[in-house]
Amino acid sequence: MNRERKKRLIIAASLLAVFIIYYLVMSVLAVSRTVHEFDNAYFASLEQKEGDTINLCAIPGYIDMIRTKAFLSSQVKLAESDSVGLLINVRDSVIQLLIKGLPVRTVKIDEYDISPFFHSANQEAIYKMLSTPLTITGMQATFMKDPVSVKIAPKDTSEVVESVKPDTTDFEAVFFTLDTDRNIRFYFEQQEDTIGADRRARFVFDLKDRMRNASVTMRAVARMKIPPYVPYIKIWLPKAEAKIIYRAIPREGMIVLTQ
Repeated sequence: MNRERKKRLIIAASLLAVFIIYYLVMSVLAVSRTVHEFDNAYFASLEQKEGDTINLCAIPGYIDMIRTKAFLSSQVKLAESDSVGLLINVRDSVIQLLIKGLPVRTVKIDEYDISPFFHSANQEAIYKMLSTPLTITGMQATFMKDPVSVKIAPKDTSEVVESVKPDTTDFEAVFFTLDTDRNIRFYFEQQEDTIGADRRARFVFDLKDRMRNASVTMRAVARMKIPPYVPYIKIWLPKAEAKIIYRAIPREGMIVLTQ
């Protein structure tokens, strides 16, 4: 390898290293900026009086009180709807499908991961946001939401029994995301990882999400801007339960969240 070629490789490697460092720094700053803008928007909406210096969040029990109030308020608003609603109680590791405020199915959360946004942002602002249900604005999944089942009418009653078959869609890997109007994204993943098809589906699902986020970040970085950040909650559930939840909730359904 001649000296000129070696020099070009060193320059290219240096530029790549600088870009990667810049990319990582901008990604970290995206979280801080989102928290800062979220808090500022909340405080700007408050009617503050001169001399207000008390930090209510520092009062013992205050956070628990506003959390409970927001949770109840959001449930009341969800109960006013006739459609199926989704209640996600991260604190108690429980998910429920609700109709008119009444639970029709309860699922235990096996594992979850929460964006640092929820711990960094002002807690009063968080629970103010969560005092009303979140509305689903987009869905993506590794399986069909509304499966099509084609059946041929039997000629007589003897064929009715023979036509009853077990669900053949159980082989499908279950991974899906829900985007909401509050810029919060929910990831739902099956807990099981027993066959190669499930592992491949998990890898492809994760890769597509990372590529989507990287594309948005790269465009912002190329313009020398801080990229947008979407707070997230990742939830792992039993495969069968996750599939039921996805197919039960409306495309523009509502979510009650407490964390």
